[in-house]
Amino acid sequence: MSASPASSAGGETKSADQIHFRFCRECSNLLYPKEDRVNNRLMFTCRTCHVGEPATSYCVYQNKLNTQVGDTAGVTTDVGSDPTVCLPGFCDHCGEEIACFVCESSSEESWSEEDYDDFMMN
Repeated sequence: MSASPASSAGGETKSADQIHFRFCRECSNLLYPKEDRVNNRLMFTCRTCHVGEPATSYCVYQNKLNTQVGDTAGVTTDVGSDPTVCLPGFCDHCGEEIACFVCESSSEESWSEEDYDDFMMN
């Protein structure tokens, strides 16, 4: 199979701390890291055809944590100018913002003062 891709993806000129995927030169499958216990070396081996090659870098896993926290996390300065956000409503009886669970009926079906007082007493 002479038309198979090269054994490593990407150029070797990138920084040494970056991990590159490596591919088998025989079957083009992904090469996986494996320990050569006899020679005490890291090898990249194909799981399908078992072709192996020595590792050029000993980094097999890299966990990069984002250490920079956004300065504007939770800041919502533009909400006041958003036309899709309406102003809050106020309850006609209790004056609470939005609709309280007691008075959530519309203004046409508004409770009378006696109904409201009876409900609040119970």
